[in-house]
Amino acid sequence: MLKGINWIAVLVAVVLLEALGFLWYGPLFGERWTAALGKEPDMSNFAVNMSLGVVNTIIIVLGLSWLLRHLGATSLQAAVLGALAAWFFFNFTTMAVEYIYVGHSAEFVLINMGFQLVSYVLAGAVLGLMKPKAA
Repeated sequence: MLKGINWIAVLVAVVLLEALGFLWYGPLFGERWTAALGKEPDMSNFAVNMSLGVVNTIIIVLGLSWLLRHLGATSLQAAVLGALAAWFFFNFTTMAVEYIYVGHSAEFVLINMGFQLVSYVLAGAVLGLMKPKAA
């Protein structure tokens, strides 16, 4: 299943997405996100939570790499469009549940959805630009 994965591109995308998360939930939207959450996030297990977040990001980027390869998305444009479609059909709809059923505020969900949208497009761009070497 992981045959043909460009591991360097996956690593680059994961590092970029983690940096994006630091900026997104820090200086860019951190205060608004916390206010929309309605409480201070539990930081008692910070190292564990951050580690699980990195694992989650690795899974997302690996899955996106696999999907784009199977879609034949070999250009930057095709990879970004494929990543955008994956975000919309799977991530957007899943995160919409937080608003529809869980009761999170629209601002909270939109900040999270915005992060995921930018993450998917950025990862798609990295995967589209960094072609694996021919076997």
